[in-house]
Amino acid sequence: MMRLGEDRARRAACAMVDGAAAGRTAALRRAGRLAHAAVAVCVAVLLAVACALGVPRGAWADDDNLVNPQQRPDSSFIYDTAISALNSADTYYDNQTVQVVGEATGDIINADIVGDHKWVNLSSEEQGVTYSIAVYMRQGSAARIDTLGGYGKTGTTLQVRGTFHLVCPDHGGVTDIHADVVSVVDSGSQHPDEFSPQAFIPGAVAVAIGFVLMFVFYRLRERQR
Repeated sequence: MMRLGEDRARRAACAMVDGAAAGRTAALRRAGRLAHAAVAVCVAVLLAVACALGVPRGAWADDDNLVNPQQRPDSSFIYDTAISALNSADTYYDNQTVQVVGEATGDIINADIVGDHKWVNLSSEEQGVTYSIAVYMRQGSAARIDTLGGYGKTGTTLQVRGTFHLVCPDHGGVTDIHADVVSVVDSGSQHPDEFSPQAFIPGAVAVAIGFVLMFVFYRLRERQR
């Protein structure tokens, strides 16, 4: 009888221990869930505060997926490229719609007898090297050019959108762009040479030295007589 009582007591004690362990496990699980919920609430509050304070968009953006704010809205479906790239282009660009920006330089030349179309040379400089391409455009588009680039002048900056021909079949195989849209990005300007008296100082000094030498030479010859 004593052994039977001891077994019952041990079983009761084990049951109590198991129950306490199960209670602690359940409590830990509830605490873990509460901690996760608290973290989620904190993150949501921080995001709301950041949005309210006006955090810049670039702080959350990927550098490789940024929007260029200077990109013009009419160039999303074409090859927005540079004149230098077209100078070394292969057949990949041939007969493609391209858009370039450059300075109108040289002269405007009639492309036909009637004069409805013009040839305009478009240039751009990159790393000290000047690149250019011939643009075939309508007379009305060419009339928007107020200045042609040259010595002492900055030509009108144009944005040209049109079809690029690596070997144009209509113009003797030249590389050109047949313009569809021509927009003025910036007007041209004149840069006349300014009069600078300081520029004459070296010449005046040289002339003065020449007169002094002539006088010395004359005096030496007079003494030798």
